[in-house]
Amino acid sequence: MYKNITVGYDGTDRALLAVEEASDLAAGLDATLHIVTAVPKDEVHRFGTGSDELWMSDVEIARDQLVNLTSKVDHDNITVAAVVGAPASAVVKEAERVNADVIVVGNKNVQGISRILGSVAEDVAQKAPCAVLIAKTA
Repeated sequence: MYKNITVGYDGTDRALLAVEEASDLAAGLDATLHIVTAVPKDEVHRFGTGSDELWMSDVEIARDQLVNLTSKVDHDNITVAAVVGAPASAVVKEAERVNADVIVVGNKNVQGISRILGSVAEDVAQKAPCAVLIAKTA
């Protein structure tokens, strides 16, 4: 059935609910959970000064945030990826890369006027190479 599950995460509480839904699904199916986030561009930032100076890119920072997120998820078989691009494209690209069987997205912005204008969930559903589960996060 589902052995690879991809879920998008943007740092919001609603996205965390989608990650938790995907984690529960992955745990129940003994599947690998792939958490992906998108950054609009990959600039390098300096933190600290002198011998404590550290340089990190936006992708590295986002990836570290995802690694920290995994400690809040009740599942052991997790990968994380931070990619440059638009959220829907990043989720679809990661799903293709890991040969996902299903993508889990939250239903944020699927209602009201934003439904007419489009949403990440709708974009993912239209472009996904696999099944899409839209988790109730609103």
